[in-house]
Amino acid sequence: MSNIEQAAQALLDARASHTPRGPVASEYALTDLASAYAVQHALISRQLQGERPGGYKLGLTDARARQALGVAEPLRGVLLTANEYQTGTTLMHADFIAPRLEIEVAMRLSRDIEDPLADRADLIAALEGVMPALEVCDSAFEGWPKSLADAVADNLSFGAHILGQCVAADSVQLDDLPVALKLNGEQVASGNTGSSMGNPLDAALWLINQMVTAGQQLRSGDVIMTGALAGMQPVAAGDLAEVEMGALGSLSCRFSG
Repeated sequence: MSNIEQAAQALLDARASHTPRGPVASEYALTDLASAYAVQHALISRQLQGERPGGYKLGLTDARARQALGVAEPLRGVLLTANEYQTGTTLMHADFIAPRLEIEVAMRLSRDIEDPLADRADLIAALEGVMPALEVCDSAFEGWPKSLADAVADNLSFGAHILGQCVAADSVQLDDLPVALKLNGEQVASGNTGSSMGNPLDAALWLINQMVTAGQQLRSGDVIMTGALAGMQPVAAGDLAEVEMGALGSLSCRFSG
């Protein structure tokens, strides 16, 4: 078994057993992001077991964060259909290792995409709509990833995603929309949709064009998560999480023990 396959299996085992582990980048000689993405691909293949992904996600869509880390472009990950939930759901806290929440804007495709899109208007025409979203981040690493290679290998700490009601993409302005996260009625995070590459539509456009240029096809129904709009917030058993996104709407979910 290659180093790539061994690293992917180690991550899968850590997640399956709910036992966080040490870094894989140093243990399995992941010397660059290309090798880290190879591990991510092998991990996702094991998790999907022949099924299609539920969509795709972006990380480091905030230019300030990329500059601080010396990264030229956002990072990419994969969503699992089995881990998609709708607003109002109750999740088992014990199903995760150490869950944290991120506020995001999500989008759902209404058609297959095989060729690059020209602009925002072209993207909007290909969308069922946009929606408020929460990503439940969860890491296979003890103390969370210490390097970008570890983060990418572990599918950018994906745990689950929760979606609000879908609205038409041209019915709301996403350049400068305030967003907020509450836990048990207390606001714990706030941000702005503009931190996702200036506009979440631009973030989704970038991701789609990166993928199709590399020969990957996106399918009708795929969800795109466009990146965190505020910092990650730990969530405990019993917590009620609520997201407010003004004209885009709201969502909520609860974590049981």
